[in-house]
Amino acid sequence: MKITIIGVGNIGGAILEGTVRKGIVEPANITASDPHPDFAEKFIRKNIIAGYTADNVRAIQGADLVIVAVKPWLVEKVMGEIAGALDRAKQAVVSIAAGVTFDRLEQYLSVAGSGAVELYRVIPNTAISLGRSVSFITRRNTSAAHDEQVRTLFAALGEIVDVDESEMTACTALSSAGIAYALRYLNAAMQGGKALGLDGQKSLRIVMKTMDGALALLEANGNCPQAEIDKVTTPGGVTLKGLDAMENGGFTRAVINGLLATK
Repeated sequence: MKITIIGVGNIGGAILEGTVRKGIVEPANITASDPHPDFAEKFIRKNIIAGYTADNVRAIQGADLVIVAVKPWLVEKVMGEIAGALDRAKQAVVSIAAGVTFDRLEQYLSVAGSGAVELYRVIPNTAISLGRSVSFITRRNTSAAHDEQVRTLFAALGEIVDVDESEMTACTALSSAGIAYALRYLNAAMQGGKALGLDGQKSLRIVMKTMDGALALLEANGNCPQAEIDKVTTPGGVTLKGLDAMENGGFTRAVINGLLATK
C-alpha cells in the first residue's frame, strides 16, 4: 500500500507516524505534502518519511490512498488542486475534515468528463497519536480493496467504527470533541481536589487513575454507567450528596447541551 498525506499537522502527523510505527506502511511508500517545511522535516529526522513536497499534485502520484488532513476551510482549495490529477480508476481519497460532506467533496473534485472518485470520510480523535483513537469511517463509491486498506490503516491506530454519514456529527461530538469534554471534567475535578486541600499534581493523578478504574469496571462488567454508580451510592451517603449537588448545578444537562452545540 502506498499513501499520500496532505497536511502533516497534529492529526495528519499522528496518522503518518502511527502508520509507520505499526508497520502498516514502509517510509518509502509514504509521501507527505505540507506547505510548512518544519512540519515534515521532523518526520525525516525520525526516519518516518524519506522526503516531502509542497506540491499536492506531485505528492499524489502513484498513491493508493490520498489522505487529506487539512483544516475544513482548506479542503476546497486542496481538492481543487488534485481533482484533475487523480487516477480515478486506482486511487481513493480519504478526508479527515469534520463537517465536509460527501456532496461537497464530490463538488470540489468534479472534473468534466471524469468519473466518480472513491471517497472516505474518517473522523479520528487526538488520541490517534498514541494508537488509542476511536476513528469513525463512512464511504461512498468505494471498492473492497480500498475498504480493506482504509480499515487496516486506521485499525492500527485505535478502534474503528463504521457509520452512516448521517451519524458523523454525533460521533464527532462524542469522540473527537469528546476528548476535550472528558478533560474538562478532569480539570474541574482536579480543581475540586485543590479546594479540598490537595496539591494540583496529586489531585490530577488521583482523578486520572479513578477515571481509568471507572472505565475498567464498565469494560469488565458490561454494565451501563448508572449500574456502576448505583453500587457506590447509599441513601444519605457522601457520594449521593455529591451527585445531587452536581445535578442541582446542571451537570447532566450541561453535558447534553455541549454535545448538541456541535451540530
